Amino acid sequence: MLACLMAMGCSNISHNKAEQEGLIARDTFMHVLTEVHLIEGVKKQRLLRNDEEGLVILQHYAELFERFNVDEQRFKTTYEWWYKHPKEMDGLLEEVADRLARMERETNQQN
Repeated sequence: MLACLMAMGCSNISHNKAEQEGLIARDTFMHVLTEVHLIEGVKKQRLLRNDEEGLVILQHYAELFERFNVDEQRFKTTYEWWYKHPKEMDGLLEEVADRLARMERETNQQN
């Protein structure tokens, strides 16, 4: 139990350090990353006509970054930080997957 508490404490220290370095806050990044997965899912499923795809995807990213007051470079820098911390990244991606699953369930219930 002590080891678990220590690991959680180290994880919080890592998150605080990331935010102090000017990176996107964890909760905000989780929301942004969730929407990035949605945008990339649309792109992968080719739900848009090919001649429109690139422009529409760029518009979605621009709107997403504007809504969360983030620019592309800050997103990339934050993503790289999380990528270099795989244990923390696993937890973050698990939350993203949970949010996506919840969104899918809610959508299916509405139909």
